[in-house]
Amino acid sequence: MNKELLLLNRLSGVSGNKLFESDVLRDEVKDVKLKFISIKGVNSFETPESKSSIDVLLSLKGKGKFINEGKEYTISSNTIIRVPYSSNYKLVVEEGEELHLILIRKLLDKEDIEVIKNNIDNYSKLYFKAIEDCPTYKEDIKSEKTTNRMILPEGLVPRFAMGSVETEGPDEVGEHEHPMLDQIFFGLDGCRCHCFADGEETLLTENMMLHIPLASKHYVSVDEGDKLAYVWMDFFLSIEGEKYMSEQHDVEDNPVNSTETAPPHSGLN
Repeated sequence: MNKELLLLNRLSGVSGNKLFESDVLRDEVKDVKLKFISIKGVNSFETPESKSSIDVLLSLKGKGKFINEGKEYTISSNTIIRVPYSSNYKLVVEEGEELHLILIRKLLDKEDIEVIKNNIDNYSKLYFKAIEDCPTYKEDIKSEKTTNRMILPEGLVPRFAMGSVETEGPDEVGEHEHPMLDQIFFGLDGCRCHCFADGEETLLTENMMLHIPLASKHYVSVDEGDKLAYVWMDFFLSIEGEKYMSEQHDVEDNPVNSTETAPPHSGLN
């Protein structure tokens, strides 16, 4: 299990306007690029439109603005954003503020693009949501005291979905395997749990990204007094493989159908 720790404090003591970009777990998952971005204002990060990829942003800490199609949206900690397909966007951080986030860029193959074309209205809308407002779900391999959220449901990015898991020890996520997808974990605040995959053990802590090897038998446990809290990112090998989401995850609330889920703002107030 390869891992990488993201340094959310790397702007501490740094004066002036700064923009840091770094690749994370480079080449771990086919057709996926992961970047850790830190911005200290006044500064910005801008990406042109692309027909060969879709960007998803997971804000971790701080405050900023997301600008898309002439509208501004306030970003705070723990926000998920699916950028509309073939659309440019800009992140802006004002003076005295910082913003730290993960950029997940999903490269698209011919089948992915065909899926998008067949539902272009859905993929052309902005998906913008606080994690705490995302629908919950239940899964057989998790205990009743676990809080699970579907933060990026299937159908928003071809062959990609995201969710979160949170519980306190003693507890565990039961052993399972999924040969149809690659998986990456990201440890949320206070996370300290043990990840096992094919006999290998890794301690997952906050701000750590961990790759669960494809088709490995794996499970997660958390000791008494500790916290299990992570985001999972599922990258499917095929469109057909996405059926795993509806078969294994019993969503308790109806997820938003990829509509614009946050009102635009004229500023940061």
